This record gives sequence, C-alpha cells and structure tokens, in this order.
Amino acid sequence: MEIYSSAKSKAKSDKPHEFYYSRTRLIAGAIIWSMGSAFFLVLTAMAIPKTGAGYLVGLIALAAVWMLINCIRGLGKLHMPALVIGLDGVLFPDGQLIDWDDMEENTYLNQTYMGLIPIGRYVVIKTRLKKPKTKKLRVFALDMTSDEYLALCDRYSGGAFADR
Repeated sequence: MEIYSSAKSKAKSDKPHEFYYSRTRLIAGAIIWSMGSAFFLVLTAMAIPKTGAGYLVGLIALAAVWMLINCIRGLGKLHMPALVIGLDGVLFPDGQLIDWDDMEENTYLNQTYMGLIPIGRYVVIKTRLKKPKTKKLRVFALDMTSDEYLALCDRYSGGAFADR
C-alpha cells in the first residue's frame, strides 16, 4: 500500500540530507579539553622534576591538547556538511561516496564507559570495494542521533539491505 505524498514532499525527500557539526558540542568539547589540557600540563610541570611518571602525564596532556585542536578545527568547519546521505549513497567529508549497492554493513557505534560516560560515536561502513574495505567517521560532534542516521539510511537506500 503506497502512502500519498505531494510533489513538494517527494522533491524534499529526494534531496540529500546533510549533517553538520554541532556548535554547542564543539564549544563544550573545547572548554572541557582546554581545562583538561591545562590541568595535565600543570601536573606534568610539577611531576617531571620529582618523578619519571611526569612523562606519562605529559603524554596524557598531549592527547588532551590534540583533542582541543580537533574541537577548534571543527569550529572552523561549521558551514560545511560533515556527512551527506542521499539516494546515491553516503558521502564522507574527504569526498568518498559509497553507493548503497557497495555496502555490506552500515552501523552506528555508540561507545560508553560503564554505560554512563560517552567515549565515542562512529559511523562504520563495510564495503565490497577493494579500497576502502571499511570506512569510518567519528560523529561525536555531529548534530545527529543513531536513530536519525539509521532511519535516513533506510529511507534513502530503498530497501537495499532488506535482501541481504
């Protein structure tokens, strides 16, 4: 049974859906990582003269600074879509388009520590292509949920995964 939809509604649904970085999430991440970086850098400066463990804390500080830089770089890309889902497939920020027929598996991973603290969110697509076999995108700062992503993939793929 087909549901009636107007021409305007059909034209809107055929248009690719773009996901952008969330300004709020990136600003919150920048604040958290700047405080974490400052804390670990001060701890490193205090611990290196006293013990060798300061070098380990220094590595943690470098990782925190790297995460801060990634948040700041993301703030510069707010106007560009980070992920585009359309009738032809999923388009990644690097320009790689993966067609619906080339996908073997399309998953949204939501990783948490002990079920409480979010660690990471990823879109992982396994393909039949020679290169890339697996395409991953960290979507922690994108303005989308797993339900929204998977519903859009179902809608645009047209049941491409139903017979697999």
